[in-house]
Amino acid sequence: MSADAIDVVAAIIVREGRFLAARRSASMTEPGFWEFPGGKVEAEETLGQALVRELEEELSIAIDAFSLWKVKEKKVKAGAIRLFFHLVTEFSGAPTPREGQELAWITCEEARGYSFLPADEEILSELSACLQTP
Repeated sequence: MSADAIDVVAAIIVREGRFLAARRSASMTEPGFWEFPGGKVEAEETLGQALVRELEEELSIAIDAFSLWKVKEKKVKAGAIRLFFHLVTEFSGAPTPREGQELAWITCEEARGYSFLPADEEILSELSACLQTP
């Protein structure tokens, strides 16, 4: 992994076999694309602290149970981004879009009809296997 990559946390918030997707607003970079909620890790912040902060800022929820699921590095124009995907299985509050984004609870199969950011798109097939209920 690249030492100079920007660290970003992403939350796969799971509820009843669905996950929460957020559509980037017109004021954001890459508007209109769907993504997993999250954002940049600030200096001196742990991944968990960043995840908690980002979800409170973006969605007004408090997360109670989460685990690191997958790490992926992606080359971008400005260098590299290291994405830390976390499964969030327990949270309190109702997800409320605070940054003008649209929200949707979708299945992995339904996600095929959405335009996700490339790095998020690449893990949807793996996520499908992870969210299968016996």
